[in-house]
This record gives sequence, structure tokens and C-alpha cells, in this order.
Amino acid sequence: MITLSDVSKIYNEGRPNAVTALHAVTLTIARGGVTVFMGPSGSGKTTLLSLVGCMARPSTGRITLDGAPVSGLPERFLTDLRRRHFGFVFQRFNLIRGLTVLDNVMLPAAPLGEDPRAVQARALARLEALGLGPKALMPVEVLSGGETQRAAIARALVNDAPVLIADEPTANLDTALTHRFLDIVAALRDQGKTVLLTSHDPRIIAAAPVSAVVEMRDGQVVEVRS
Repeated sequence: MITLSDVSKIYNEGRPNAVTALHAVTLTIARGGVTVFMGPSGSGKTTLLSLVGCMARPSTGRITLDGAPVSGLPERFLTDLRRRHFGFVFQRFNLIRGLTVLDNVMLPAAPLGEDPRAVQARALARLEALGLGPKALMPVEVLSGGETQRAAIARALVNDAPVLIADEPTANLDTALTHRFLDIVAALRDQGKTVLLTSHDPRIIAAAPVSAVVEMRDGQVVEVRS
């Protein structure tokens, strides 16, 4: 379970151009479900997920992961937490051109010092599960849009992270690829993964795998539907 207690985030704090992106948010996110954060641009949903994923610290308030406080941990512990507990699928996917699909998927495991053969086997298994096994040794430049997305998901899951965070994952996908993505999300949920998404897409918000929708506006949670 992930909990936020009275969490605020102020960028450029103490300066004339200070911006409050989150205002005293209190929220509980259940493990093993699919939660969608929706709201207009600037509503704070991406900031909230960056705090949950330990990519930023709150200005005030407290975040806990399974009852353990994480928002005040030293950076070295946050780094390890990000690597082991969270997988990230960025809106632009951020795969590295010039590397193979397999190398891209294996990359997040490199700092953990595992046996490369074990990491490769796990990465190949993720790619196979997402229908990309035959393209593992191809450069990422040859992938289609949907294949690139699936490669990014495989990379996010290579460390067997229990929580997957995806920022506007269907922003550039057509209807067929969006349904394919939702099939992947449903499978991850069935495996016990927690999936956190930001989306403006009504196809995502109303999708069957979604267990909760958090509506945000002006840095605040205005409604939670489950």
C-alpha cells in the first residue's frame, strides 16, 4: 500500500517564480490494482507520480510504502528503492538508439551487479511475454510504435518491480494498440503488480482493468472513484 499524507510540492521554493504543483494531498493507493490519475495539464498528476516513484521529494508531508516512510530517506536509499520497487514507462519511452532491444531492456539491471546471464534470461522472458522475442537482437530504431511501447514496458519490468508507473502511455497510440496496452495492463494486474497511470484518454479511464480513478485539478485530488 502507498499512502500520501498532507503532501505538497513547491518548485523553486522561496523564489519569486515559486509554483505549487501539489496542495496537501492525502491519498491511499491499494497494492495489486490499476489506478488512473486524470486531470487537465497542470493538475499535478505527473508530479504526484514522480513523488510516489521516489524521483522527487515532497516539500511537505509524508509518503509511505507498505507502512515504511520513504519521503525522508537519503538519496542512496531512494536510488535503490527506485531500481527495485518501481518500473517507469515514460511518455516518449526513452529507449536508447544504437542499442538492441535486448540491451535496452537489460539496462536498468546493470547497477544492481547481478549475473549478466540471469539478467539476460529475465529480459528475454519479458520480451517473449510481450511478443517481442524475435526482435530482441534488432536495433530499437526498427520497432513500430506499439513495439517500442512494449519494449519500454519490458525494460520497466526487468528488475521484477512490483509497481509500474506509466505517464500518458497511450498518448500516441491508435485504438488497436491502446487495446493491446490494456491487455498488458490486465495481465500485470493478474500477476499482482500495481499499475499507476496518468491519462487523459477516456478509453483508459473507462477500461475494465482499472480499479480506481483519481481525478485531479489545480494540484488537488477532487474525486476518487473505484
